[in-house]
Amino acid sequence: MYESKLSQQQIKALCDILATTDPKCGLTENEIRLKLGQCSMTVVDKGNRSNGYTYQLGLNKRDWLYNCFANEINTKKSYYNILRFIENALDPVNFTPDEKRDKYKYLFDGVNKVLLLAGLEVQENGKIRNVVKAETLDEVDKRVKSLEQKLTDRAIHQEAKRYCMREYLKKDYFDAVFEAAKALAQRVRDITGLNKDGGQLFQTAFATKDPHLYFNLLKTESEISEFVGLKELLESIFHLVRNPAAHTPKINWHIDESKALDILTLISFAHKYLHECKPVPYKATGIR
Repeated sequence: MYESKLSQQQIKALCDILATTDPKCGLTENEIRLKLGQCSMTVVDKGNRSNGYTYQLGLNKRDWLYNCFANEINTKKSYYNILRFIENALDPVNFTPDEKRDKYKYLFDGVNKVLLLAGLEVQENGKIRNVVKAETLDEVDKRVKSLEQKLTDRAIHQEAKRYCMREYLKKDYFDAVFEAAKALAQRVRDITGLNKDGGQLFQTAFATKDPHLYFNLLKTESEISEFVGLKELLESIFHLVRNPAAHTPKINWHIDESKALDILTLISFAHKYLHECKPVPYKATGIR
């Protein structure tokens, strides 16, 4: 049984999240009605009126849901069904299609930020449990650290995010790092116009005597060393990540979130160098 009570402000905040007017994030009116019924809660009048000539809009979704919750508390003197409603709304089975994952992430993170201040938390299985109450917003933010926020905290380059975000948010770390590693080769192909892959691509693109791209003048020993270092970094990532992932059964190549973040940080570092790279003009045009 849940031990914590919810304040009026916390209930209002929950309704603002669950029934936000953004259709990509909040529950629809039909979803709210369905879940209220499933939790044995009264669906209060929303206030829409029509006499055949005029139509009067009633409450918006957020205020309407708040009135439903307030009615439940006033009539039953209990928060139990409100918490059941939240569990029902965040049941993972509701979000199995890929296109619903962003909506789940918004609801899951937003609801937990409120509940933690009441000493409650929705788990990933959709069930609510009692936890140590958060006292500050800083504490809430640390405890509700979304996967995407972890990438942001590490300043992961946008190109790395672009290729791996969907897999990463699904916690498919194997595919996330695999896609991000492959994207490095594509980035080099986009810059140079070369139609190669892996080591052959990098060795051709970064040949110091006849390069297909550049980010410095290759005049000094230091500049040459840095140029070769980027090539070797790209080759190392392919040896460590892309090739094993391509040739090892997924079930046999274990990768957890911590390792995935480390790999993505390395890939991001390479992308930041590639961002400075430009094609050698005569290679791209054929004109010396």
